[in-house]
Amino acid sequence: MLYTIENKTQSEIKIKRSRFICILYPLPHAENVKDLLNEHNRLYATANHHCYAYIYGFNKDITYYSDAGEPSGTAGKPILNALLRNNLTNVLAVVSRYFGGIKLGVKGLIDAYSGSVEQTILQSKLIEAKQLITISLTCDYPTFEAIKHNVETLSGDISQIVWAEEVSFLVTLPAEQESAFMENINCLSSNYRLNY
Repeated sequence: MLYTIENKTQSEIKIKRSRFICILYPLPHAENVKDLLNEHNRLYATANHHCYAYIYGFNKDITYYSDAGEPSGTAGKPILNALLRNNLTNVLAVVSRYFGGIKLGVKGLIDAYSGSVEQTILQSKLIEAKQLITISLTCDYPTFEAIKHNVETLSGDISQIVWAEEVSFLVTLPAEQESAFMENINCLSSNYRLNY
């Protein structure tokens, strides 16, 4: 079974005076990665490294990792492997390291980065990952407010909102909610367009 995390979760470990702060971020959309990384790097601007990995998609369609200046293979890949070992998806893991002046060596770094993620996963509330679908819509403002309420009741998410004469946006829902969603918006209004 695949899992994801319900909320952002953080933990910290110290190894030979180096601090490793790991934060797991829920990832409802792969496009969120850049914004989450920018915000994380701003909050931990004085850290020496911000190594990360993420997995997105019900079939783990997108995986990526970065050593962010640590020796190749010592940070990003161990972070990704920790996510994979725990059957996680739709998660971004970032580990910020504050160097304590003592080098850890290749094995020490691998253990530190993977251990930091494993500890944070243990502290996370894991929930079953659902297969998601994304629908692109355009509608008037009153219809948008009604659709927004409908999406929330179906455990969905709205993103990439463009406010203009009409509202354009993406709706992401668990796949099993698609027919209920379409039925609801058909009842709400005919004043919307699906954008394929």
